[in-house]
Amino acid sequence: MTNHQAQPHAIWTLCLAALLFDSRAMAQAPASPPPAVQPATAAVEPGKPVNFRSPSPGLSAEEPPAASVPAAAPAATSALEDLIDRRDTLEGEIRYARSKLDAARKRADVLQSLGKSEESDRLAAEVQDTEARIRTHRESLKQVEGEIAKLQPNQGDSTDTLNGEEVILPGNNLEVWVNEDTSFNGRYQVRRGGYIILPQVGRVMVAGKTIAQAESSVRKALQATQLRQASVMIERFDGADIEEPTILLTGEFRSPRPYKVPRGTAPTLISVLIASGGYTDRADLTRVKVMRMAANRTVVEEVNVKKILEGNPAVGLGGDVTLSGGDVVIIPSGSLNLVYVTGRVKKSGSYKIGENEKLTVYGAILQSGGFDHFAAKSKVHVLRSMPDGTKAKLPVSIDDVMKGKRPDVILQPNDIIVVPEKWFSW
Repeated sequence: MTNHQAQPHAIWTLCLAALLFDSRAMAQAPASPPPAVQPATAAVEPGKPVNFRSPSPGLSAEEPPAASVPAAAPAATSALEDLIDRRDTLEGEIRYARSKLDAARKRADVLQSLGKSEESDRLAAEVQDTEARIRTHRESLKQVEGEIAKLQPNQGDSTDTLNGEEVILPGNNLEVWVNEDTSFNGRYQVRRGGYIILPQVGRVMVAGKTIAQAESSVRKALQATQLRQASVMIERFDGADIEEPTILLTGEFRSPRPYKVPRGTAPTLISVLIASGGYTDRADLTRVKVMRMAANRTVVEEVNVKKILEGNPAVGLGGDVTLSGGDVVIIPSGSLNLVYVTGRVKKSGSYKIGENEKLTVYGAILQSGGFDHFAAKSKVHVLRSMPDGTKAKLPVSIDDVMKGKRPDVILQPNDIIVVPEKWFSW
């Protein structure tokens, strides 16, 4: 073989040796590991619990996201209390309007019978306005009760729970103890509005609360108005034997008696006055007294019921008084507006001087039926009380009065007309 032919053969030999060397190097070199990939889930062996991925920051496996948490309960409770207060206000306004309406109708009938048509027409217009006001209040009350029903779907149930504890609901009966002042101790029924009425304190909301929360509410109410420090304990009891609160009516009531307050009502002086049957003709409604206990002592409040019944704007709705069990209502006699006729008349007795009325001696004798057969008309006289406590004798010549020779004597409250007996009659 020549040199020219041997060169290509040598080149191919070198190339083949290089290829063999590279293949051996690759076979002997360790394989590089593939990139690490985080598996989505680990392999699960039978009978072994699955280990889930930890939650991302801000979330808890036990708690739902904040968006799914329901609205706070205190907001709903506050709305319910506002609605209940609104309902109680409307009910009070309706009761007051009804009492005012009844009084206006009675006065209108009296004025109509007396022929005072102008005043009667004015009262008739007032009656229409009051009736319209009552209708408006009733419509508002219906709406408020509907909203309350939405927030109290379980109002008819006797029990409910809050965090596993039974809560107080309307109709429940509670017994309250106050260590610092035993006058507050007693049994109270939870009214329809969700409250109890504490003497000298007023309404305290307890519905929808646990016993501990109710104790806290009563304690705060007492410390805000009556006591510096109050220790309160409350327990439920079976209300089958609960006594209805009683108000004592005395004086010039048509039916003076203990008046039992119907459950679930908040009586006022006007509503009790009407519901009990009214008052006598001798009643002095300008000086009605309400006697009650406050801070272990008796307090007497004087109320001008006459102005309230007349719808006096200076008194208004605020003039009425809310009553509670144990109160005593006294209607005094209007004896200061009476005159008396005695002696030889057909009907002795007392006669009332009406408001803005001028009653004379001869007029009072005519109201008593006139003189009888043995009356000494020339010796009629009036006994009048003087400031020093003595009685003055005022002679009245009825014959001269009847003939127009002398003016008749105008009577004053508490005057006594005496008609003596003549010695001979033929």
